[in-house]
Amino acid sequence: MAQDLTPNGILKFFNQSINTDSYKPTVQINAIKKCGSGSGANKNKLLVSDGTNFTTMLSVGDEIDKVIADDTLRKNAVVKVERYNVTNSNNKHFVLILEVSILSYPEQKIGNPVKLSDDQIQAEVNKTPTPSTSVPSAVSTFNSGGMAGAAPSGTPGNIYPIQSLNPYQNKWTIKARVTKKSDIRTWSNARGEGKLFSLELMDESGEIRCTGFTDAVDKFYNVVEQGQVYYVSRCSLKTANKQYTAIKNDYEMTINSDTTIVKCEDGDAVPQIKMEFTQISDLERCENNSFVDIMGIATDIGDVQSITARASGKQLTKREVKLQDKSGAAVSLTLWGNDADKFDTGLANPVIAVKAAKVSDFGGRSLSVSFSSTLLVNPDTAPSHELKGWYDTTGKDETVRQMSGSGGMGGGGMETAHKSFGEIKEANIQDKPEYFSNHAAIVFVKKDNCMYQACPSADCNKKVMQESATEYRCEKCDKLYPNFKYRLMLTVKLSDFTGNEWVTCFQETAEKLLGISADDLGKLKETNEAEFEQAMNKVNFTAYNFKIRARTETYMDESRLKCTALSVEPIDYITHSKRLIDEIKLLEG
Repeated sequence: MAQDLTPNGILKFFNQSINTDSYKPTVQINAIKKCGSGSGANKNKLLVSDGTNFTTMLSVGDEIDKVIADDTLRKNAVVKVERYNVTNSNNKHFVLILEVSILSYPEQKIGNPVKLSDDQIQAEVNKTPTPSTSVPSAVSTFNSGGMAGAAPSGTPGNIYPIQSLNPYQNKWTIKARVTKKSDIRTWSNARGEGKLFSLELMDESGEIRCTGFTDAVDKFYNVVEQGQVYYVSRCSLKTANKQYTAIKNDYEMTINSDTTIVKCEDGDAVPQIKMEFTQISDLERCENNSFVDIMGIATDIGDVQSITARASGKQLTKREVKLQDKSGAAVSLTLWGNDADKFDTGLANPVIAVKAAKVSDFGGRSLSVSFSSTLLVNPDTAPSHELKGWYDTTGKDETVRQMSGSGGMGGGGMETAHKSFGEIKEANIQDKPEYFSNHAAIVFVKKDNCMYQACPSADCNKKVMQESATEYRCEKCDKLYPNFKYRLMLTVKLSDFTGNEWVTCFQETAEKLLGISADDLGKLKETNEAEFEQAMNKVNFTAYNFKIRARTETYMDESRLKCTALSVEPIDYITHSKRLIDEIKLLEG
């Protein structure tokens, strides 16, 4: 069966006179071994044979990772190599497999191959001169054509795939598309001040993040354009900080003083941004603070709001956009900064695509465009056009399930399973919060500390301190106000057939439960204690359908269950009765 493989196919990989686009040998995979480290480890060593010789090659790219992970590509498989690249590191040559077609699955190894020696490989490399896959000549000054920096003599001619880069290489060039260019950010600490920006670069093998600091901002920021293709060389490589990027690469790049970035005029073959979309209805199964690619129709676009960041005290701008897709669900997406300010509100139900949107469990499920996200509006792609066509014809009339609560604390629209307090306690909730519905009766209302005097600013709910008879200070806003607003933090004890549980109801939920606004309740407390008591007591021994978020909190080495009511509704007894009948049938059968 050795004749089924390409004769001397392994050695020919290293022959530089062969056109790598047309050479597609048939070889056998004799072994597969995972290599790399950390959560981003996505490379595999392949022991590849032509029946006579074998050598180790590196698999590169998401497509090969997938077929290895699902066992489609496995030991002894015979494949046709559709795309590959040869790279040089420390005077050793390596073959990088980019794409294969699987032909058959023999039960055993074909032939008795022996390992290619370094001398054999070097002899094959030396047969012909290095091809002219070189970086275009550069000039020492910038120009309108997009030249970014000088390309010094000795720049390596071979183009390396992004996924082949590692910190032990010192001479390489990648040909990559800029899929994201961040805004300029400033920083200040004990060591001084500075600024930075980042790029996300992609080729057919994968992606990598590239960051430039201070001088690099001045040199490259106004030259490099998002969406264009560039030759990049002489950056430093280090282990990626996963806190700041969702890119699946163990390494990231930093621009140096001798880095070159040269615009490529023939970059059509370099792929555009890749996204693997998650349906909105599947967000319930996503981990909090994880990243997803999402695409949806913007059914509602909110106004820009200004808020003050708690940690830094800086003023931030945000905008809420409601997204809907074919899964029958909708979710709130928060845009920040320039994304919020520059969003074109004149567009009629645009398609929004976000790469690496951040998932939050705040008020059910919500998304935000973070520093590492890429936002596209009405992308010119087939999935975008298909989604827009669906919405304009039938989608806009469909009833959707809301995954996000109103204002981040409502959560009332998200469907949740009905569970008793006993079931929740037995579930032993640990890292992730649990969302559930429960029909429960109020058996006690805590009146002490049920409200506080808050900052009257629309975007601030911080507690104020009374400075004088007519002035109230908000430390967060650092302002004096002539008045305040009341905010509710109502704690009630709920009871079902399995037991009791303390549950906190914040502003909107508490107002709906009590049937009175926080300000009106506050005035009653100040002027009429008897009516205040009556307003608080009238809900005792009444039953409602609560949607609740439960999570375990630890304080002083003691863990306890903390429950927050996300919404409260009158009990729909028809639906409630149907659910009970279904549960009885399950017990019967």
